[in-house]
Amino acid sequence: MLSKFDSSPVFTGTSADYRALPRVSNSDLTRLKEEHLGYGSLPSAQFSSEKAKAFGRAFHQHLLEPETIGDVMGELLPDIAPNETRQLSTLMETIYNDSFCKRYLQQARKRRAHMGEALREYVVLFTDPVSQVDCKARLDLVYTSPKRQNALILDFKTTSARTQAQFLESCYTYDYDRQAAFYLDSLRHADAGVRSWVDTRRFRFIFVGVMKQKPYRLFAIDATSIPGFIDYGRKKYRFWLRKWQEEQERPLYQPDRPAILTTSYS
Repeated sequence: MLSKFDSSPVFTGTSADYRALPRVSNSDLTRLKEEHLGYGSLPSAQFSSEKAKAFGRAFHQHLLEPETIGDVMGELLPDIAPNETRQLSTLMETIYNDSFCKRYLQQARKRRAHMGEALREYVVLFTDPVSQVDCKARLDLVYTSPKRQNALILDFKTTSARTQAQFLESCYTYDYDRQAAFYLDSLRHADAGVRSWVDTRRFRFIFVGVMKQKPYRLFAIDATSIPGFIDYGRKKYRFWLRKWQEEQERPLYQPDRPAILTTSYS
């Protein structure tokens, strides 16, 4: 199954195909961290987390793949309340009322080559050069200038933050630094046969946060402009890739395995 996708310069499979790829994603690293640190072990916490993730997936589907909205609503939120449906519509309107976001989202749908190339829900297959672990990433939106001198990555988040400072704090709380580094490196180290950004001179990674409550403000964080943000995120994801490798090498029966892992990204 893997060769089916690795031989193609552009991944054309479904979301289920992507999830089935035997490669490590940033979400896999999040689950590994939660397992080792005991996060979400209570049933109530698990339910709350799954509900939030389902809403997040529906949000991204509305924004980036509106042609599949019917399918995702039935699959992820079969019992969605009317107020949540209205909330999603309001979030979409808020984003499209912003000229910066609207420009790149519309360009991703029109794909006018002379204006640069904007790709949404773009899948990158790559191999981490340090651990040699096969990885995968799915970027919300990546824009490349016509001469491929610059690349811009946009990642959209819903947030409970009410100020720019709170949104920045959440970027550290939810390991967005790790995600940004993982996604940037996916472009730099894309596998042979996959579209490459090795000659790109400048990368920018911007998190766009939209408030889930009134007044539905937008926040933007340029992750690549924050000193140390990407470097620390890179240490984080490579730390957890090493732990993932250790998991694969351990015997199935581990009676003495510690329940809690002390993290160190040095």
